Amino acid sequence: MEYQKKGYLTSYFKLFHLKDVQKIEIKAHYHEFDKIILFLSGKVKYNIEGQTYQLFPYDIVFVPHNCIHYPTISDTTTYERIVLYIDPNYLKNKIDTTDKLDFCFNYAQEHNSYVMNLDNINENDILKQIQILENSFNDKGFAHELYSNLKFLEFMILINRAIINDNKNLTIHHKVSYDKTINSVIDYINEHLFTELNIDYLANHFFVSKYYLMRKFKLKTGYSIHQYILNKRLIVAKEKIKSGIALTQICFDCGFKDYSTFSRTFKQIFKQTPREFKKALNEKTDIYKEAKQYE
Repeated sequence: MEYQKKGYLTSYFKLFHLKDVQKIEIKAHYHEFDKIILFLSGKVKYNIEGQTYQLFPYDIVFVPHNCIHYPTISDTTTYERIVLYIDPNYLKNKIDTTDKLDFCFNYAQEHNSYVMNLDNINENDILKQIQILENSFNDKGFAHELYSNLKFLEFMILINRAIINDNKNLTIHHKVSYDKTINSVIDYINEHLFTELNIDYLANHFFVSKYYLMRKFKLKTGYSIHQYILNKRLIVAKEKIKSGIALTQICFDCGFKDYSTFSRTFKQIFKQTPREFKKALNEKTDIYKEAKQYE
């Protein structure tokens, strides 16, 4: 894997300009941060929560935090993109108004519309703004960090305005392939996450063979059904720990039958027990720590 990267870190967002010149394999995963990708070149499909998008130059990919995703890279054609990692708490709390900068990520999830295309490339304000944002990190003049932050906010405002107004800068509707049954299963799991869920029950509920369901689900999401349910439960558990709820209560609230299973599974996924994670919350952590692994 060869990264030609320009890594820029502030307190709440990180920007990379990346090029891969060989075929790489990236497994299904999720982040605690939101991600925006401006796709520039390559032969790549992007899989997000069971939906597969064939990417074209100047597509923008929105990956909300905790959404399971992975790219499928077809060959050694140079895979070039600009990637933004964004602290979701910053987007929610930056401006004390009803206009929240995380609208674009909420829209993507609510409408199952994770990829959009920049139109009118020669005159596209969004494209110009992300180029200005990238170039701003080379500016070492007076208040250069504040300047970069302002350019980032301008970019987020433009993106959200384009989605809300369905304007000429951005095509919201993008060709996507998906399996209706698998999408329905994903929706059902997320709506009934803390109830008793197993493959036999889901197969009967959706009138399909359990072997067909297992194979198709893994193909579309990168996870087995069991892995998907566990990871989604533990994502919620992690957020509940951050909010200060007692660990034993979290265990049962999140669908686990006993604490030892909860603790063991939590450690398998996050490399630390719930108690260790709770203790570490008092220390300064970097939510971008795995960023280099999953570009």
